Amino acid sequence: MFVEKTVEELAAMDAKNLQEYYVAKLKHENTQLEARLEKLEGETNEVAIKSLTEEVEELKAHKVKSLESALETQGAVLKKLQDGSLSADSVRMAENTVKKALADHAEDFAKAKDGRHAFRFTLKAAGDMTLAGNVTGTVPQAQRLEGINDIAEREAKTYSLFPKLRTAANTIEWVYETAQDGTIDGTAEGAAKDQIDNDFVVTSVALVKRAAYFKVSTEMLDDATFMEGWLRNKLIVRLFLDIDNQTLNGDDSAPNLNGILNQATAFVAGTFANTVDSANDADSLVVAANQIRLANHNGPLTIMMHPSDVAALKLVKLSASDKRYVERLMMVGSTMTLDGIPIIENTNITAGDFLIGDFSKGTIVEKSGIEVEIGLDGNDFTKNMRTILAEWRGQLFVQNNDTTAFVTGTFATTNAAL
Repeated sequence: MFVEKTVEELAAMDAKNLQEYYVAKLKHENTQLEARLEKLEGETNEVAIKSLTEEVEELKAHKVKSLESALETQGAVLKKLQDGSLSADSVRMAENTVKKALADHAEDFAKAKDGRHAFRFTLKAAGDMTLAGNVTGTVPQAQRLEGINDIAEREAKTYSLFPKLRTAANTIEWVYETAQDGTIDGTAEGAAKDQIDNDFVVTSVALVKRAAYFKVSTEMLDDATFMEGWLRNKLIVRLFLDIDNQTLNGDDSAPNLNGILNQATAFVAGTFANTVDSANDADSLVVAANQIRLANHNGPLTIMMHPSDVAALKLVKLSASDKRYVERLMMVGSTMTLDGIPIIENTNITAGDFLIGDFSKGTIVEKSGIEVEIGLDGNDFTKNMRTILAEWRGQLFVQNNDTTAFVTGTFATTNAAL
């Protein structure tokens, strides 16, 4: 049974108890109001009707006042929640009863104020709240990191080693010397001088095209604001890696480039065949460098190897009994050198193979850098698609008498030959 509290008793209550008191008072006053309204509906005596109407209006006034007090104490409870002096568990009932009841029955309260309108609501205890049981959707909102986590791409290592030549033509020609006839022995008095001559040939290479494209919907380009730039950059990167690969591994079968491995000279052991004790990778590289020098190419050399072979080279010992490392291997900054020749690690060369050479003897000729266009192709217009196209035209060539400036081989084979 509900018992009205005195002013002194109300003053002694904390916010939580006040909230509970006003919830109970609201229930009690609602019951009284409903009883009076039911009695009023069945009354025919005018004096009794007038008396009951006055009671109903008085009960309505009390109810509005109780609602105001309930809201006031609810605010106090929420404030205590904020400053940490009250736990959320102790006020869960208040939040799920009074606040929800007022919202659900706002229209009923409005009608009851202006005329006879009976209604009833139940204040019920709330249960535990969980994200799984009480939330539909994603709450809280996840934080999205900017951009896209790209697949790791290999680093282009070959393209940058060669000098570049821009051209407006689609074919490159050059003249090379094929033979030197005659010898010079000196000339005796009155004797004929020695005659010599040279033979020449004109040769050429044709440029080839490397291209790729994306097909992307306009919705994807519009809705993901970063997507157009990302796709353009990704297209450039992937095409450039293809060009870099072709400069190393192209087989000269159009539209493939003539890669440097296809133009390099094969390793020859020469006078070192079967003469090196416990030959290792370092020995093969030394003999390959000597092969280039014997061909009269005296420019700076560069060694290209797979990272696994570089790691193996670092682990080479002087002999089975002498565990010291090969002292001719040195680190200069972040670059390893063998006898002063820099070693470039490249995952794009086959593990177990090597390439050594004077890369200034090769030339990459190209129409321009990679060009990117965005446009319509075929039924793109009717399907709301866009085509992002990237293309490059060029070729790699080594002039005929410079192919001996490059030597390639497989360590297992070259080591065995030594």
